[in-house]
Amino acid sequence: MSLPTADEVEAIAARMLATPSLVVAGPVSSGKSTLVNALVGRRVAPTGAGECTGLTAHYVRGSTDRLDVVLVDGTHRPLPLAAGGRVPAAVGDRLGVRPEDVDHLVVTLTSAALDGLTVIDTPGTGSARRPAGPTGGAHADAALVVLPATAHPGDLDVLPGPATHGPAGVVAVLGRADTVGPDDGRELAVDLGRRLGDRVGPVTPVIGLLAETAVTGALRTEDVGALRLLAGADPAVLEVALLDAELFTSAELPLPVDARFRLLELLDLRGLTLALALLRADAAAGVGELCDTLLAASGLATLVGRLHDEVRARTDLHAASAGLRDLEALGDGRARAEAAEGAPPAEGTRIADAAGSLARREAFADRALVAARARLRAGALGLPAELQDEVDRLAVPGPPDARLGRPGAHAVELAGHASRRAAWWQAYGSWGSPRRIADLAHVVHRTYVRLWRELTA
Repeated sequence: MSLPTADEVEAIAARMLATPSLVVAGPVSSGKSTLVNALVGRRVAPTGAGECTGLTAHYVRGSTDRLDVVLVDGTHRPLPLAAGGRVPAAVGDRLGVRPEDVDHLVVTLTSAALDGLTVIDTPGTGSARRPAGPTGGAHADAALVVLPATAHPGDLDVLPGPATHGPAGVVAVLGRADTVGPDDGRELAVDLGRRLGDRVGPVTPVIGLLAETAVTGALRTEDVGALRLLAGADPAVLEVALLDAELFTSAELPLPVDARFRLLELLDLRGLTLALALLRADAAAGVGELCDTLLAASGLATLVGRLHDEVRARTDLHAASAGLRDLEALGDGRARAEAAEGAPPAEGTRIADAAGSLARREAFADRALVAARARLRAGALGLPAELQDEVDRLAVPGPPDARLGRPGAHAVELAGHASRRAAWWQAYGSWGSPRRIADLAHVVHRTYVRLWRELTA
């Protein structure tokens, strides 16, 4: 193997052993960076109306807050964070380099939310600033996909890395869920899951702004005082003002206009409605109680739970899958280069053979089961509830008795149950079932066979 190829294989192995990474991807203005701030517990990523994220940023845990700019030649250049600890705009101008010379940013934070996980924020798809080639996140282990209400399957084709190989290792959310329906996007999220579930699994509605405000300490005591003034306003005037942001800033209310703009930036209309309802019910409520209310309505707890169960609990599996994708891409690239040079197949074939050998290992059968579980939970396969529960149980890591639904049972009994269910699923997938059901049945059958082998070894 040539030295450059050996170096690339070594780099792939190093990525597989590095801290697990989660790329946050989605269209421009879908609320990605606001959600990143909520996940890392700090208002550090630039947010606001329009396109804000022009560069890929890697958020990592460290002993001090700092920003390093990584240039395309690999050089690291330190740069102070802007006021309030945010990533500054126009990074290239501040360093005296061209924007195209900047590869990505590394933002080190003392946030415990980043323990054991690197979060990668990327420019939105359709970005005017996005380079023509692939941008950051191509080598990430898992993906958080922020979807608009109008998302369709074609939108997913331009997402980076794991998001194009879902739904295993992909957590999908409906961004800005408070703007798409009276139920904070819950019904629409279910519909999106059914339509896109083959690619991204279930979709969780999230109100990123409320989550960011609740967990980053942005809400202050004076903001609560401003809300109390509003709560005492004429109810009829206030009801009309809360129908639209422009009405809210221009209505006759006992609050200066600049204070209203600040409340809109922190809470938007949905958060204002929640906060005012709480203060009317409990006039003594303070910052803590308001943040609890915002957090409960934001959907962040559900999202964090999914990230724990579907990403953090399976980091080895996702890292192995990401490494396999990189190895396959390397083999394909070497094979094409050899063909262009008129050379006989050599390195490309050897790398492809190695990737194929890895893909046949049991870990990748587990990934197929995880993907099947995601499709089921999204409602994309239409399986009976009892069979969905069975697949869900099998896909959760644990001892064989728990996965087989026979806690405490003897190995002989468990082996017998595994063999019977393997035979049942094999037959279920061959009774004229649709292709997607047949594929699922094959994955479940293989899982039961592996459990039977483990129990009878």
